[in-house]
Amino acid sequence: MQITINDAIRHLQAANIRMTKQRELILEHLYLKLSHPTAEELFESIYAAYPKYVSMTTIYKNLRTLKELGLLKDFHTHHGDILRYDTNTEPHHHLYCVHCGKIQDFTAALPALAEFGDGFRPENAYLEVSGICDSCEQLQLQGQSFKVAI
Repeated sequence: MQITINDAIRHLQAANIRMTKQRELILEHLYLKLSHPTAEELFESIYAAYPKYVSMTTIYKNLRTLKELGLLKDFHTHHGDILRYDTNTEPHHHLYCVHCGKIQDFTAALPALAEFGDGFRPENAYLEVSGICDSCEQLQLQGQSFKVAI
């Protein structure tokens, strides 16, 4: 089951964490507006609508709190050393477009982790598949130029 913004709010209230306007905006952007953002992307998204309303310190503190409460997880893509945040805390993998940097969740069956043999007990596996998303492929087929993800 994927956590919704309402689940997150109830979880924060149960943990006696006060719901400030800044925290409300962070939750709204994480759960409803952005997909797999970096802390900087989250800040820029909120700042665009509410200039000088949140600071990077507020962003980082809230991301840490949400992660500690199990409402958020962080990960690095294989194409960069930038920490990204994901509200989908269920086990899943990612599709990464090498052209635009878009990241999508996917849940495909992987080989049984028990098949690694003696002397090793796997606890978790993560797969990132890189390629080209549909939007970039259409631009490419039309001969249009597009940005390349870093």
